[in-house]
Amino acid sequence: MEQFDPSAVEPANGRPQKIKGQQFLAELVRRSGVRAVFFTPTFLYPTLVELANDPVKRVLCHSEKAAGYMADGYAQASGSPTMVIAQGGPGATNLYAGLVDAWQSHTPLLALTPVQPSARYHGNSYQEAYVDFRPVTKYDAEVRSIERMAEFFGKAYREMTTGAPRPVHLYLDGALEAAEFEFDFNHLDQRYFTYPAFRPQADESLVQQAVHELRHAERPVMVCGRGTVVSGAWEEVTALAELLDIPVTTTLNGKGSINDRHPLALGVTGTYRRPLTDAVIAAADLVLYVGGHQGGATTNQRRLPTPGVRVIHVDINPAQPGANYPNVLPLVGDARSVLRQMLEAARTGGRGTHGEWVTKSQQALQAWRDGEAARMYGNAVPIRPEQLAVELVNACPQDTLYVADTGYVGTWAGVYMDLPAGKNFLHCEGSLGWAFPAAMGAKAAVPERPVVAFTGDGGFFYHLGELETAVRNNINLITIVLNNQAMAFQTHLLQSLWPNSHDLDKLSEFSPTNFAGLAQEMGAWGVRVTDPRDLGNAIRDALDADRPAVIDVLIDQAAVAPVAVPSGQGSRVDAPTGKL
Repeated sequence: MEQFDPSAVEPANGRPQKIKGQQFLAELVRRSGVRAVFFTPTFLYPTLVELANDPVKRVLCHSEKAAGYMADGYAQASGSPTMVIAQGGPGATNLYAGLVDAWQSHTPLLALTPVQPSARYHGNSYQEAYVDFRPVTKYDAEVRSIERMAEFFGKAYREMTTGAPRPVHLYLDGALEAAEFEFDFNHLDQRYFTYPAFRPQADESLVQQAVHELRHAERPVMVCGRGTVVSGAWEEVTALAELLDIPVTTTLNGKGSINDRHPLALGVTGTYRRPLTDAVIAAADLVLYVGGHQGGATTNQRRLPTPGVRVIHVDINPAQPGANYPNVLPLVGDARSVLRQMLEAARTGGRGTHGEWVTKSQQALQAWRDGEAARMYGNAVPIRPEQLAVELVNACPQDTLYVADTGYVGTWAGVYMDLPAGKNFLHCEGSLGWAFPAAMGAKAAVPERPVVAFTGDGGFFYHLGELETAVRNNINLITIVLNNQAMAFQTHLLQSLWPNSHDLDKLSEFSPTNFAGLAQEMGAWGVRVTDPRDLGNAIRDALDADRPAVIDVLIDQAAVAPVAVPSGQGSRVDAPTGKL
């Protein structure tokens, strides 16, 4: 095929050159700067062929849902949205499911599916089924004319990276690839290829009021959500906490907002949490929320903090402050920008004085650490997941990016991995099985960093076939499979509620599976670990394998993660958190 010269899109004599739609789309990918696009056959093949000589991975996936998760992980790791391409009809229905997590996590990506040409519309065409993407996208439109093609793609990028970012979807008439037009590339503004595209500041008078209230509160606490990490505000979080002497917790998705070993850091709060944070949030008289929505998972179904407690809420979406809690001081703007405003205001009043409150909080944290020592360092067999999390961090480089599934594994990762500040931890919003394909997308985005997927056997089974995708595309991530031969959360719940019922194992448990052996058969590196003393060497060997690696870890099925919901009986008994 004749190769396209990118210089052809530059204006000549003040006018763009006439090019084909497929060349326009290829140039869009180039200008966006992404390293990979993800697709399932057979839509937009001419565009993908145009990219043959570009340093862009064209990742053929086994399922549309996994492709969506890969694009999600790519965007979160890189800060740049990429494309996911799928066939229409049944393929589009699968892609819809793959966008739900990105919608809930406010991750921008561009989904493309074909629209039936007018001549075949409602003509009983093959795979003629229509999917309404509007519930899981910020912007959804049909591109039916070559004249407006650049305009619609420009709108899509602008929508998904401004304000509160989210996925967008375009139905595209495939015939436009072969059509020619003089495209105006001014529709593709470079600033919308990364997010956040803009960093608005909050009202200055409200910033001054917020700092005053924080300084004069007796028991303030800061809770940082995903938006803090997306904004890259971990230095500002740390500086403000130190200046005003405020303890800091994070949501699971906000992990990385502060170094987990910082003297003011308490760890993860919410449903998947360090239990000590319950007491801290319950005792607080003022809560500063930064970059999060304070939904059920963050607030334990709106029980922590107690309704009526004063809240200061920083969010880029003006509709969020006060959405779930009354008595809110809203600071509407980008997290990093607003925290810098608060730092500037706070410096004029000297350092905060909450020493007694901070000391009590840290004493509660130390008591929790002491109580967990046996699980984290006891070398128990079967392996305790708490020790696996600790050994993993000890064996991996500091710049490792961890991508965790939901449920127990997300809790074990978030609670027991002490990580530095920064974008080092990604967690899904509830789609079990997300972690492995999302980690593949993340590794495609940041190939220079070690990327580790942290998932259970139940989660890994969802998209096991994509291991072949990783091998074929040299996406050399490490996957840690916590193998307890069960959906353990459900096992514990069933055992607690129906202890006398027979065949309960049929409702939540699996047959024994050797994931290391499966990995080897698929061309990946694989090892099974049954002794915790072998974990460090296995992880280091996987890092050196130079191909996708799977570490199958046999963990204690009786292990219960510290989730703030009934999880049945197991080998965990959390001490009462009490009051501070």
